[in-house]
Amino acid sequence: MAKDLPNLVIPNELKPKDARFGSGPSKIRVTQLAALVAANPGYLGTSHRQKTVRDVVKNLREGLTNLFQLPDGYEVIIGNGGTTAFWDAAIFGLIKENAQFLSFGEFTNKFATAAKNAPFLKNIDIIKAEPGDAPEFVPNEIFDAYATAHNETSTAVMQRVKRPNAKGLHLVDATSAAGGALVDPKEFDVYYFAPQKSFGSDGGFFTALLSPDAIARIEEIKETDRWQPPFLDLSIALENSRLQQTYNTPALATIHMFENQVAWFNEQGGLA
Repeated sequence: MAKDLPNLVIPNELKPKDARFGSGPSKIRVTQLAALVAANPGYLGTSHRQKTVRDVVKNLREGLTNLFQLPDGYEVIIGNGGTTAFWDAAIFGLIKENAQFLSFGEFTNKFATAAKNAPFLKNIDIIKAEPGDAPEFVPNEIFDAYATAHNETSTAVMQRVKRPNAKGLHLVDATSAAGGALVDPKEFDVYYFAPQKSFGSDGGFFTALLSPDAIARIEEIKETDRWQPPFLDLSIALENSRLQQTYNTPALATIHMFENQVAWFNEQGGLA
């Protein structure tokens, strides 16, 4: 059969000038790197609890609050490990017992499967759709959380961020959408992402925009007898973020490039 297939050739004018995988990490602006170099040695090579670093973290959190026009009471938390680590942290610290997941690609399915395998959760409902499509929530009063993605990285399916018509936290994976798509903060409780796409930085670092209800849930679960690894304890991430730092040592270059990109976005007029 193979010998009967036509010899398809992509015309050179259609090939990207930059041949890297187009759906992965983004290009880095030259001015981002220049700003990082200019910050050395007072920034690089020092403790993440020093003022020079904490000032950048403070600017990053305030810049994200401005970029996403977060309402009063919403907070920005940061931590190490990227989106994959945040899935585990959310399983420990945001879902009480029962949750519904929309699965329409590799990454939404990973989060849903991880929750399904958590022995301390009771009822995990996974609604699936074939690649190229996306399902919708089927709200039920038993669910205390609903999880989906703004944009499914593996299939490029984009969903409008809108709360399900039910009580329960609305968790939105935004790694490949944040910074590149409009979103109304009132429609989510948790909008979480890593900075290696729109924000032109490196991975291994998570950011989560939390509503007051999400913060209350973190505090509520912390008061229970559920054991949480400190690295994945969102109450610790919240406490440290309020101190303009992470729980453990982060990649300082990542934070600096992230902050620089957020500031640049805001200078250009923000998400609009």
